Amino acid sequence: METNILILEDEIIIARSIKLHLETNGYAAEMATSPEEAMKLLEQQSFDLVLSDINLRHAIDGISFAKQFIPERTPVVFLTAYSDLQTLQKAELVMPYAYLLKPFHKEQLLLTINLSIAHARKKVLPSSIAINGNNEEITLSAREIEVVQLVAQGKTTTEIAHQLCISPETVATHRKKITRKTKCKNVVELIALAVDKGWL
Repeated sequence: METNILILEDEIIIARSIKLHLETNGYAAEMATSPEEAMKLLEQQSFDLVLSDINLRHAIDGISFAKQFIPERTPVVFLTAYSDLQTLQKAELVMPYAYLLKPFHKEQLLLTINLSIAHARKKVLPSSIAINGNNEEITLSAREIEVVQLVAQGKTTTEIAHQLCISPETVATHRKKITRKTKCKNVVELIALAVDKGWL
């Protein structure tokens, strides 16, 4: 089942760019350019994470929207061009999982989303046993942990190979070993386990 993300961003070009990037990386994503659109989407389906701009050009801002309409257990990541203390203090009332300051890199977006969802799921799951389905000790090599960290950043097999100066085939082998050892079914489960194990 795909991880489903709601994007609330009133600048349509930015919203479309984020949606495309998420879908390219295996996420399901819905975009809303107003709080009203976002409310309708929240009524129609459930989301694993809400990515919301703080400074919406509407009667209600992203912080107030999150406080009033987003389900308590759904992690929120705020997008903002402002990092002033007053804005951040107001946002803290919603207890967001993270902030992304505009402009941000696409890798930073993926890493933030992966970690936020992983931390949210870790709160629900009692331990990594619930993720792995057994009590086996999981031991990854230093190189395998490097691969996990780069996967969490949204890197492709080719990009990981280039960064680690190894062949794509070697990266693919590492990824197969990681999947076999961890028994994780997808990237989100892997990131959740990595957070739990302290690999990130």
